Amino acid sequence: MTASRVTDLFKTRYPVVQAGMIWVSGWRLASAAANAGCLGLIGAGSMHPDVLREHIGKCMEAAQGAFGVNIPLMYPEINRIMQTVAEEKVRVVFTSAGNPKTWTGFLKEKGIAVAHVVSSVKFAVKAQEAGVDAVVAEGFEAGGHNGREETTTMCLIPMVKKEVDIPVIAAGGIATGRGMLAALALGADGVQVGSRFAASKESSAHDAFKQKIVAAADGDTTLTLKKIGPVRLIRNEFCKKAE
Repeated sequence: MTASRVTDLFKTRYPVVQAGMIWVSGWRLASAAANAGCLGLIGAGSMHPDVLREHIGKCMEAAQGAFGVNIPLMYPEINRIMQTVAEEKVRVVFTSAGNPKTWTGFLKEKGIAVAHVVSSVKFAVKAQEAGVDAVVAEGFEAGGHNGREETTTMCLIPMVKKEVDIPVIAAGGIATGRGMLAALALGADGVQVGSRFAASKESSAHDAFKQKIVAAADGDTTLTLKKIGPVRLIRNEFCKKAE
């Protein structure tokens, strides 16, 4: 595979990012993805600062390739989390769920490459203005937390690509080589994959959850809690109770 702006930015073999999913993406998954030539991400959203520091240290020992940390900006211990990634000399940070202006400058001053997750053209432009190095254009198909716009991935990619100059990483419903090819054909510089990695051996998710991911067919998930914070759930009794 030829180099892209994503491989150049993150120093990876492939323009593939393993999504930093909370409760799923610990050091084992991040290091395995890194060693396979992708950008591995530790999901800091479920970690206290001391736990994150431990995962970063173990990932540094296990990973031969590039890895970073995904940080939801709404996190209550955000100040300590940011200090932790700076002190541990993490090279890449993906931010989400908040205003990128708040922390991008701090991270860039530390020599950290920053990507921000967006779900619309409007916020992609704002992220570029905030100084991020790349945006993750995440469409409606994404698992876990999602944007309110409900724009599908394959519609969002070319619209974002048209309006920003920085690398665009496509996300949302991409789990195969064919999906990756489609995203690249629409102008994406790389892709971010979540659910497929969540079902992997190195994922820290429960085996029952992994099997549910693998078995899920069309119509088996739904985007819910839109007024509070949109999230994609498997249709089951828990989903009904949450609604």
